[in-house]
Amino acid sequence: MVLAAPAILFLSSCGSGSSTENKTDGEAANSSPAPSEAHFKETDLVDLDLSSAGINAVAKAPKDSRIIKYETDGSQNVYGGKYFKMSYKFIEGTVAENLEMFKAMATDKELNPGFDKLEDETENGYLKKTTDGKLSFVHMIDLDGKTLVISDGIPYDISPDQSTEYTADDIRTEYAAAKACKAKQAS
Repeated sequence: MVLAAPAILFLSSCGSGSSTENKTDGEAANSSPAPSEAHFKETDLVDLDLSSAGINAVAKAPKDSRIIKYETDGSQNVYGGKYFKMSYKFIEGTVAENLEMFKAMATDKELNPGFDKLEDETENGYLKKTTDGKLSFVHMIDLDGKTLVISDGIPYDISPDQSTEYTADDIRTEYAAAKACKAKQAS
């Protein structure tokens, strides 16, 4: 069961789901839609309260981002436009336990023959590079007795613009946003 969580997360973040029951009735941070073709920099990101999606945290995202729930795996996905898509999913266990397992799977050349190297590692996550130069990341935070896993991309079948060819800068901006996600302070 513990090993299934990373596989499920990996498959859902790759957009392998094909359910037609997914709804894109996520809540918008503001009333206007996000610019679909914009590439964002870290300075373009604003606070996005995820509590309406059942996540007691404040994330960073482009202004006017919206939250889309993926019914298949229960993840909450932030859509800020074609070049800003991130997934937030709870799994059981601590960050330390889960990160060790995720990193072992991500860097295993037999499981991931395209793995090249870890571009960045922190105690909460990593940014990895493939042999063809593509970047991806996983960042985790302990939240409400579980691990919140934050990763790049959202499932294909709920993405308003389907698949995207991200630049390295797009992924680095999302990775910075993931590292900036914090538990909401009690008021």
